[in-house]
Amino acid sequence: MLLRRLAFLACALLAATPVLAQGAPGPTVRGVVAAVDGPMLTVTTRAGASVKVKLAEATTVTGLARITLADMPPDAYVGVAAVPQAGAPAGAPERAVSIHVFPAAQRGAGEGTRPYDVAPNASMTNGALSQKLVAKDGQLLTIAFKGGEKQVLVTSDTSLVSFEPGTRAELTPGAQVLLRTTLGADGGAEASRVLVGRNGVVPAL
Repeated sequence: MLLRRLAFLACALLAATPVLAQGAPGPTVRGVVAAVDGPMLTVTTRAGASVKVKLAEATTVTGLARITLADMPPDAYVGVAAVPQAGAPAGAPERAVSIHVFPAAQRGAGEGTRPYDVAPNASMTNGALSQKLVAKDGQLLTIAFKGGEKQVLVTSDTSLVSFEPGTRAELTPGAQVLLRTTLGADGGAEASRVLVGRNGVVPAL
């Protein structure tokens, strides 16, 4: 009887233990490519750690090209990573860390606003650029999305980029990258998407 109870408890514990299935979301890796060995990238993260990430066959590579506010069409579909302004009252426009312009074919992708992992209390908002206003310390942009809108402040520190088609040939030692990963069959990180900076652009997303 005791053995049966122990066996039952062991099974219950195993059932209660979370299992990370293949294809589950993995970590976002931000850093510099240190080495390339076939489909395996070694990336030195911004914290100084060395991380290995495998490129899956379906991995897409997107280039980040530097632009200016003037380059953005009036109704551009954009993604904005933003953080609260230090010392600003509640409800004040957030400070834009990065703004990326989507290709026309990706209009509507990920529309809305949600928490983001680039910094504490950060958000990511995807929507249509509906208004530009001159502000004292920069530009105020209004981003419209289904169910609402959001204003963000663009400063001289805001990274402004456009998404362009990329290739794996750009993933060479020294390349600045951001990798979205999933968990592979062996539990290791596999890149499902790679953003690579061009001409000195560091992905600020």
